[in-house]
Amino acid sequence: MGPNLSLGGDTAELTLEIERLKTRIASLEAERDEYAQQNNELFVLQQVFSTINSTLDINDILSMVLRGVVEALKFKRVILFDVLPDSQIVRRLECDATGQVTHTVDPRDYRAGSTLYDVAHGDLQLAYGSAADSDKPLDDTRGSYCLAPLVARDVVRGLLYADDPPAVDISENQLRVLLDFSSQAAIAVENARLYEETRRLLEETQRLALTDSLTGIPNRRALTEMLDRELHTSERYDTPFAFLILDLDDLKKINDSGGHSLGDLALKRFAQVLKKNARKGDIIARYAGDEFVLVMAQSDRLQTEHGVERILAALRRNGLASSIGVAMFPTDGTDGHTLFFSADEALYQAKQAGKNQYRFFLGKAASGSSTA
Repeated sequence: MGPNLSLGGDTAELTLEIERLKTRIASLEAERDEYAQQNNELFVLQQVFSTINSTLDINDILSMVLRGVVEALKFKRVILFDVLPDSQIVRRLECDATGQVTHTVDPRDYRAGSTLYDVAHGDLQLAYGSAADSDKPLDDTRGSYCLAPLVARDVVRGLLYADDPPAVDISENQLRVLLDFSSQAAIAVENARLYEETRRLLEETQRLALTDSLTGIPNRRALTEMLDRELHTSERYDTPFAFLILDLDDLKKINDSGGHSLGDLALKRFAQVLKKNARKGDIIARYAGDEFVLVMAQSDRLQTEHGVERILAALRRNGLASSIGVAMFPTDGTDGHTLFFSADEALYQAKQAGKNQYRFFLGKAASGSSTA
């Protein structure tokens, strides 16, 4: 009996050891799976970070972040909320389980007084819960949810919301990764916002540098650039155009009688008449003082005469008068300097003839039509 009892005892111990080993193996496999999941999450996170840092388009950045959360953390829905400067919350983009990103239908589709407001106002740095919570962010919250802020320069710019996770509860690692997504997204969005603001300011600066501050039309610098393009086009397609210098008659008298404010008003009105009566594709610019330039694209002499007479008539209706000198490309010049010289010579002839009329350049002996 003794040997049999000893064998039975060894068998029981062996069975217990096998069970302990099975438990240990199961634990190791669970750890392995968890590490594999974390490794996949980190891989997706790295890929997303690398991609979002390669673009400065805010919508592209946000879309990639939403898809990254779905792919890495397996949430079936992710939503991006904007937090506006006045603290208003706007529901902006949504991503489903397939990675499809769409603009939200109703930007106000969320619950007032929910954890959404606490995170948006900086009272909470992270929020999570379930559909059973009274302070859940959405009426249709699906299962468990979590909510992280996008913070840039200590200001909450947006909110990253995710719900319907693969398991009943959201793990600490999922929360940590979501915070990583939100922090990196905030940096990328802020960089993109600063880039857009810088680009806008640069464009505005360039626009102002090419715009006459009084009349709002292009200035002399802009004229040089636009005329170069017109010369290139006309040379390429062998088409004529007219180069006009228009001088507002008697600006000094206007200033003397009503002050410079009245003179400025006359210059503004002059520019508006030119804009209204120019054709699409024509170039209008204030050259200096009371001198303006009009380039009538693809115009022969007859078309130019009709156009000039139309402008003079419009000026008269507005109580203004102008002397105009006209040079034709390519007969009177093939570059900006020569065209200006020719038109200026014709303008001198128009003024000598009594103002409020126009002349075409015909060498040193300018002649042409007049309109009184």
